[in-house]
Amino acid sequence: MKTATLGSDLSLAILGLLTIRPASGYGLRKTFRATAMRAFSASPGAVYPALRRLREDGLIEGKVERPHALRPREVFAPTRQGRRALVGALAEPVTREDVVRRMDRLLLRFSFMTGLVGEAETLAFLTRLAEETEKYYRDLADEFRRSGPGLPFTGRAALEQGVESYRATARWARKTLGELRKRMPSKGAVR
Repeated sequence: MKTATLGSDLSLAILGLLTIRPASGYGLRKTFRATAMRAFSASPGAVYPALRRLREDGLIEGKVERPHALRPREVFAPTRQGRRALVGALAEPVTREDVVRRMDRLLLRFSFMTGLVGEAETLAFLTRLAEETEKYYRDLADEFRRSGPGLPFTGRAALEQGVESYRATARWARKTLGELRKRMPSKGAVR
């Protein structure tokens, strides 16, 4: 058996969804098509190979429903090893490189945390996300002040969009962190 990793965002998304509710490949494709997760691909050319890799890695297992039907359906669920791999991926530390290059993956990880990682880990993740995003926002804002006036209009506008995007993400992270802390009972756990 191969070493289990969740290298791709699609694999992480699939394993996270299957942890919430077992599904067939077609069911996953429908979820991707009908929700904000559509960015991860509803294409059978992406979903089915990802399911195959997850199965080969021992992270999911399939059960055929109605095996004698004209169109039997295989429903996938995470294995114990798959659940551990997902929790491990969710608990990875937030780095500046993640903030700069993998913000979508960070938000995907955060979206699956409830019930899978502890309250302390969720708070630590969000705290670090807010800190790293704020630092990068300040660096981009400084670059905009220094370089913006000398850039062509489109370059300046693109850099300004980046600054505004990171500023909004930093604000969202701080606001969400505050909301999580308010939901904590006196002993410090998030409900």
